[in-house]
Amino acid sequence: MSGYELAAYGPAERDDYLRLLRAAWGDAALSGAEFDWWFSGNPAGSLMSVARDDGRVMGVAAHSRYRMILGGEERLATFSVHATTDPAARGRGVFLGLERKHEDEAETGGAAVVLAFASAPTAPLFLGPLGCTEIGRLRMWARPLPRLHLPGRKPERISRFDHTGDAAATWPNHIVRDAEYLNWRYLDSPRDYVAYRARGGYAVLGHKRQRGHAIALVADLVGPVRPLLRACLAGVKPGTRTLIGLPGPGERGLYLSAGFTPTPITLHFMGKALAGRLDSDLSAWRFTLGDTDFF
Repeated sequence: MSGYELAAYGPAERDDYLRLLRAAWGDAALSGAEFDWWFSGNPAGSLMSVARDDGRVMGVAAHSRYRMILGGEERLATFSVHATTDPAARGRGVFLGLERKHEDEAETGGAAVVLAFASAPTAPLFLGPLGCTEIGRLRMWARPLPRLHLPGRKPERISRFDHTGDAAATWPNHIVRDAEYLNWRYLDSPRDYVAYRARGGYAVLGHKRQRGHAIALVADLVGPVRPLLRACLAGVKPGTRTLIGLPGPGERGLYLSAGFTPTPITLHFMGKALAGRLDSDLSAWRFTLGDTDFF
């Protein structure tokens, strides 16, 4: 194992985990509050591990567990998230070791698939030694916003989700969106999210700074697209430069009519079956920006 050990993450490694995330992503890394929310509040739990060399933490990784609908049945899945390695330890197989550890734990815990939105450096590792299958790329769309805020009718806000069942029950393979999940993922988050209601559906609007610019994102949207996009546009904060989104199947025309256009940026989606099979048809999956760990 190239002289390092793999171990389950414990609270004593919190500062080391945050240190490595900050070293890798700077201001874009998880804050302490975001770290605690993401890993402590997820209703389905998380897998977290560290790699140590002579007692020093030099690699960290996690898998978030989600209830998903896969092939029409509810199954457990894990997503590879928030992994990085100290630059001095790269080339020693640390990332591969951490991922394989989590794959084994996910399989033991009953997960049907491991999924990932891979970055450019990690994609060859997922598709090569880790044996993942490329499913496809999901293209992000963007709508430029005027410098002057255009007032509009205030949309109806959701203070807490309280519906029963899965709000996205008609979707193909997807994360189950029950009230407990949505309240944790958005309304309990220290990130800047607001949820709106329109015509029996909901949308979640997020705000963040990306590369020095204030942007907004349609983090989640289930229901009639046109009124929900209008709600998001009305809720965008003054000074925001761009609103980004991820149209679902059959929704591109509606996004175009709302002023969105496709961008060169894509999410690189891949996965690996642990039990049964992995559906490699991109059209069989449905995701939003909030289904990633970085929006």
